[in-house]
Amino acid sequence: MKMRSYYLGELAWPDVEAFLTQHDVIVIPVGSCEQHGPHLPIDTDAFDAFWLSKKAAERAECVLVAPPINYGVSMHHMDFPGTVSLSPPTLEQLAYEIAISLIKHGFKKIVFENAHGGNTPALLAAAQRIKAENPKVFVAVDSVNLIPDYIEKEIETVYDAHSGEFETSTTLANREEHVVKERIAKPQIRFPPCKYTKMGLKERGPKVSWAFRIKEISSTGVVGDPTKASKEKGEEAWKLTIERLADLLKELDKMEL
Repeated sequence: MKMRSYYLGELAWPDVEAFLTQHDVIVIPVGSCEQHGPHLPIDTDAFDAFWLSKKAAERAECVLVAPPINYGVSMHHMDFPGTVSLSPPTLEQLAYEIAISLIKHGFKKIVFENAHGGNTPALLAAAQRIKAENPKVFVAVDSVNLIPDYIEKEIETVYDAHSGEFETSTTLANREEHVVKERIAKPQIRFPPCKYTKMGLKERGPKVSWAFRIKEISSTGVVGDPTKASKEKGEEAWKLTIERLADLLKELDKMEL
């Protein structure tokens, strides 16, 4: 169904009612308001989640995008000014209540498009609650899970976890004007305390989840090497992510529950 906008916030209720006669898929973008080093915007995660969701929806033409959740679980970034954090139970409840409202109107397939890893446990908990109460509903959480092959091949930094090679590349690609390029620098990393406490998009092998504060690891808030970033890497990452998210959404649109 071709819509004048695939963003729920720009539609009137009759538009949503008409959409629901043919489709039942909605994306809820989730980001954060947290430091992203001295060179990237504080709203990087929130902007990216919403931007990606809209691009994929426009490509799929069978899904609406809900207004984003712009705050997340960012307690580990609170040493840096500008960071705002929700508690995990608050984010879980917020995600749950938004989804339940949408389900009442007829949406049956919900994707939380999450751009901040710290949100993942709370969103998974919300998803489990939603599913337990609504057996005929599909709920998924995507936290940069759609392009592992790209990350493995193109991202050079093993410990790239925050505001490093990957995020700097993607921000150069979708809003280069907000990257403070003269502040891009490789940080001094104080690596995690033992071989089982790992972090980074490419870290493999035996590991445990562990609690940390980013400032214990990096004085600048950057975990990774943004000097290896490029606009070209970011453009390729976005291209692939948009394609795969749109494909997922089209699959869900056809899926019988």
